[in-house]
Amino acid sequence: MKVFLKRYLCIPLVILYSAESIAVEVFVDEDILTLEQAISLTVDAETVSQSFEYRALGLEQQSIAEGGLPDPKLKLGAMNLPTDSFDLDQEAMTQLQVGVIQVFPRGSSRSIKSKMNQEKAEKARLMSKNALLKATYDVSRNWFELYYWLRAEEIVKQSRSWFSNLVGVTESRYRVGSASQQDVVQSELELDRLTDRIEGIRIKQDTARSDLSRWIGTEASMRGLPNELPSFSLPEMTEAATVLSKHPVIQASDAEIRANNNNVDLSRQSYKPGFALDVTYGDRSGQNPDGSDRSNMLSAMVLLDVPLFTDKRQDRKLASSQQNLEAVKQERETAMRKLLSQLQRTKSSLRILDRQISLYKDKLIPQSRSHSELALKAYENNRVEFNSVLRARVAELDTRLKGIRLQVDRAQTIAMLNYLAGEEK
Repeated sequence: MKVFLKRYLCIPLVILYSAESIAVEVFVDEDILTLEQAISLTVDAETVSQSFEYRALGLEQQSIAEGGLPDPKLKLGAMNLPTDSFDLDQEAMTQLQVGVIQVFPRGSSRSIKSKMNQEKAEKARLMSKNALLKATYDVSRNWFELYYWLRAEEIVKQSRSWFSNLVGVTESRYRVGSASQQDVVQSELELDRLTDRIEGIRIKQDTARSDLSRWIGTEASMRGLPNELPSFSLPEMTEAATVLSKHPVIQASDAEIRANNNNVDLSRQSYKPGFALDVTYGDRSGQNPDGSDRSNMLSAMVLLDVPLFTDKRQDRKLASSQQNLEAVKQERETAMRKLLSQLQRTKSSLRILDRQISLYKDKLIPQSRSHSELALKAYENNRVEFNSVLRARVAELDTRLKGIRLQVDRAQTIAMLNYLAGEEK
């Protein structure tokens, strides 16, 4: 028992004595894993949020690229080259050309595409924040679950020690004729049941450690936990709709809505003409009839896209972007309703848990302990059957375990409230 407590649950105390005073110093065991340490390890090890962050950086770079003009096109060629001789001096119209073509996209397409990618980057960053919040909640929930099963083993071990002593008592009473052999067998049977119960609890511990190791690694998950649950402060959530509107999931939906609004504006730009500028320089060889050199040529042209037939292309594209925008808005409303429902359910669970914890702390646990002690005394005075002692003791054990379970459930519920409030701790 002492080894178990030292490794898993206790914070050791070192008491220093002097002639004038007594000083008590508390040293935290390095094998103890606090909730804050677990959360810190989770944030360091979390890779999902990093993937969103990389995506955001990529979209920001794409936003810059979309805001620029397309690359110009270089044009090289020969114009009006005679095919009978391929002589550059033969015809006056023959020229070697070099030119540049620069395309200018329709309307405000460039700036709209840039804004759209900025909104997508913002959404990715918000999803990164949500991933961290969710990871914090998950590791907290798993940490609390492991805490419960470690505490449960301690409590059951205490009861097993009590039943072990009870076996000795019943055997002594049996030898002097004040107890039956059935009492001895029943006490031994209950002791074996508790041993089996401890093995089942250890299986639960292994499962809880495995779940926790996903977030903080195997080595850290094998460390012990403090003896007491950490203190909690409830998040301020008086205005549920206002609080949830700032949740990363909802803010990410808002960013997606803005991106789709930009997409609608981009579709409207397709009704505007795009154009390209073509500037060409032509070099001519040979001489004019009067003996002067032929002059070189410079030409400039503007090419326009003319969106005359819009019913099969532009109209359909605009309608598609508008429908996608409405779909995103509906998804946002669905996400808000889901979070509101989850918040209401969690707050209701917290109220019920608070009442149950008060009931167990103030009445059920003290009463079950008192009933167990009275049953034992009554058995020693031959006023009740041995079964009554066993039932009372098992009921006390179950009540104590239920009390710890309620405290852990409350801690997990507060962790969920912190997630819904958008708080990392």
